[in-house]
Amino acid sequence: MRASRRGPRGQSTVELALCMLVFITVVMFGIHFAEVGYLSLKVHEAAVSPLWDSTAFRVHRMREQEESIGDFGALSSIAPRVMANAGERYRDFDGRSSTAKPRPHMTQVFTRVEDMRVRCAQDDEVEFDLPRSRRPALRSPQPGNWGTFPPGQDVGNPTDSVLDGVYENLGGMSCSAEAHLEGLPTLPSRFLEGQGGFFEEKHSMRLRMKACGVGRAVGGTCKGRYGILLGDFGFSDPEVSGHCPLQPERPDVPCSENQAFYYAAMKVFDNNGRAAGRDASEFAEFFVGQSPIDESGFFMSYRGEEDDYIERDTPRGESQDEMDRPRNTGGVDHKPTPNRRRSNRCFLGMQEC
Repeated sequence: MRASRRGPRGQSTVELALCMLVFITVVMFGIHFAEVGYLSLKVHEAAVSPLWDSTAFRVHRMREQEESIGDFGALSSIAPRVMANAGERYRDFDGRSSTAKPRPHMTQVFTRVEDMRVRCAQDDEVEFDLPRSRRPALRSPQPGNWGTFPPGQDVGNPTDSVLDGVYENLGGMSCSAEAHLEGLPTLPSRFLEGQGGFFEEKHSMRLRMKACGVGRAVGGTCKGRYGILLGDFGFSDPEVSGHCPLQPERPDVPCSENQAFYYAAMKVFDNNGRAAGRDASEFAEFFVGQSPIDESGFFMSYRGEEDDYIERDTPRGESQDEMDRPRNTGGVDHKPTPNRRRSNRCFLGMQEC
């Protein structure tokens, strides 16, 4: 008996149809999740952008006031300026143009983000770790250990800083951003599920969430923020770039053309307790009867290129130094023009030397 041949029943077509149901679902949600990640990065970008913008603004300047040198009056105005700028540029979630598009949202295939809000404020929790330590003082040596302060030595407080009065620890600023993220009706909420359906669970739920620039929302509130410490351009003004000739007979007398920088340097010198001792003065007084200078006095000298300042006296052998000649203060290739200021006292205070 001859067996009859069976006709094709379309098994491959059935398998393809079943696989496509799963494949299309995976593709749709893959696109949706990718859009959520991409749009969330735009919120993060809006929170970080004003921080970088803030670094272009002046934070403080040096004033010619001995007791109040650092002027930080401009610090409080930085956060409102960069916040307003970032809020306008990222209103359409595209910060590449300074002109925002008419509609304040960004729409993708299955996802939309809208209602961008950027917040920036001065933040004193972002602080500069100033070198806090005790003032330098003469210590009595101890074998195998750190030296100890002698009784009655003024060592200051542990919170003292050598920069107090020059660079105040006023912090910086912090920024955060948030937006409303939602799924669009283009992503079906029902697809072959339920009793007798292909899937047992519901296809999707309408996404409504708050996207934060930092971390995740807690109780519907974005609490994370980014911070940056500010404090540039304090010594870039013309009033702190003038020359300051050395005045060896006039300690603690500021130079007339650069008082702001002079007061700032002297303030740090004062905060350090000035001279830690008088050993050099006592040495000079013992041998010649007097000391040429006050060891606790403050002296500062600054000469820039505009002074064309070159030492007239050349150390022995320096003129023959071919490697460092371009950086020398003297030598055969130099023609000094200004005369070096001479003191009316010589080594160890001896007269007419």
